Amino acid sequence: MSKLPMSDSPQVGQAMVEQFDTSAVVPRDRLNHYHDVICRLYCHVDLPAYADQADRFRAHVLQKPIGFIGIGDIAAPGLRYVRTNDDLRQTPSEDFLASLLVEGSATLEQSGRSAAQKVGDIVLYDTARAFKYSFSSDYRIVLLKIPRKQMLCRLPDAERLTAITLDGQSATGALAGSVIRGTSRISSDLEPCASSKLAASVVDIFAASAETEFHDLKGMLERHGSILHRAKDYIEANLGDSELDVDAICNAIGVSRRTLNRIFASDGTTAIRWLWQKRLEASHIALTEGRSQHIADVAIACGFSDFSHFSRAFKKAYGVAPNTLIRRLS
Repeated sequence: MSKLPMSDSPQVGQAMVEQFDTSAVVPRDRLNHYHDVICRLYCHVDLPAYADQADRFRAHVLQKPIGFIGIGDIAAPGLRYVRTNDDLRQTPSEDFLASLLVEGSATLEQSGRSAAQKVGDIVLYDTARAFKYSFSSDYRIVLLKIPRKQMLCRLPDAERLTAITLDGQSATGALAGSVIRGTSRISSDLEPCASSKLAASVVDIFAASAETEFHDLKGMLERHGSILHRAKDYIEANLGDSELDVDAICNAIGVSRRTLNRIFASDGTTAIRWLWQKRLEASHIALTEGRSQHIADVAIACGFSDFSHFSRAFKKAYGVAPNTLIRRLS
């Protein structure tokens, strides 16, 4: 990674405050350097597309630690940040990010949900899952970085509450926004004990605000979780049915196609993709355990009717063709 122009390097014993400004970078390199900063401080995302000329790119990042949390102040042009499944595999991350929008407008997409964000609103997203965060014009956010363990012990439903807008006009949303914005103004040069207490208080208030705001939503999420569980149980019990499709699953568990699609999307997949994954897993187990030496028998037992399609999908998933795997195990 290129050396980034940062300031406020700490003295021994001081907290690390990092500041990046494009004015310190050669114009043609500004977007790339900014991308490096975002990836290093938060999580890896694809290089944002910038519609204007790269040498006109202007951005500023101020990041500092407060106890176990990080607090960032980011100003940049309208960009779209995308974290893909490839990013998850290559650059794992376990933090939650709570973003308070100070200027501009945005849309966050994660787990099949899309949250529109206006000034004062807060959205939560999970760096352990794919997301898209789009800003339509110049913007500024205050970004709270929370370690996964610290978030989940205070808000166990956090993974199901991403990409949902915490309204800045509500009493709880305004409280959380005020605390996050106020924390961004506090010096990080605090005594360790005070810094830890402040971090815990900030996360406590954010978690309590989210839990209060989304109380009714949690009931709906629990119902959706029950439907997802029933759908997966039915799929696994009927893997050998080559005619199993979305309509059959919907009829069996008594939900609409739209509901089923939405619930699987919130789980980061689709019903058919999950079905294929389970069929491939079952066929791989059957072959590796030597239950049959005949590929066609395994394919049929796992619900595949097109053998060539099965072989291609199997090789793509496991890096080896079924017939090659059988020869290796013989």
